[in-house]
Amino acid sequence: MRTHINLVLVLLALLSSPALAQENSKLPAGWEMRFDHPSASLSNVKFTINDKQYHFEAGSREAAIYYKPAMTTSGSYTLQGTFTQLQKTGHPEAYGLFVGGKNLQGAKQEYLYFLIRQDGKYLIKRRTGSDTQTINNWMSSDAVKALGDDGQSTNALEISCGKDAVKFIANGQVLKSIPRAQLNYVEGIAGLRINHHLHLNIDNFDLNSME
Repeated sequence: MRTHINLVLVLLALLSSPALAQENSKLPAGWEMRFDHPSASLSNVKFTINDKQYHFEAGSREAAIYYKPAMTTSGSYTLQGTFTQLQKTGHPEAYGLFVGGKNLQGAKQEYLYFLIRQDGKYLIKRRTGSDTQTINNWMSSDAVKALGDDGQSTNALEISCGKDAVKFIANGQVLKSIPRAQLNYVEGIAGLRINHHLHLNIDNFDLNSME
């Protein structure tokens, strides 16, 4: 009995330790996230918001989605954000926006994502559970700014969901327009997708109704 009591006391002490409290407070208030890799840890992520600018630093396994559950899309809307990559990564890593999020903490998670990377390419995919469906494979575009000589780049991204079409936009230029009837899963939670190794600033992240 005494051994059992001692184990309970040890567990309680661990749960109330500063390290664990710090781990649980890594995300800004109201935000949730989900890693791709089961061994990823919030201790290897820095996510802060300062005067509406979002700053991310992700570790070597910490590819993830970040979202506020109350930020949901319906009808006609635009989701946008201006992404500044602050340093070059050893391998091109992707980042951008997602919409249509459902069951984001469950086995049957769903979302549609629009990403770019440092070599000036973009991608559109849909995740359903552990599977992904490629809608537009990695493709180069002059509209997507690749890294400059200083190892940085800034790109304004937007997903515009109208009544008839869903448009994927970089720096004001439509990269892809798809009939909305073909993408009947664009309503749900909206958020950010950020792969590992990345250091980013994000400005003007916003969801707006077009109705």
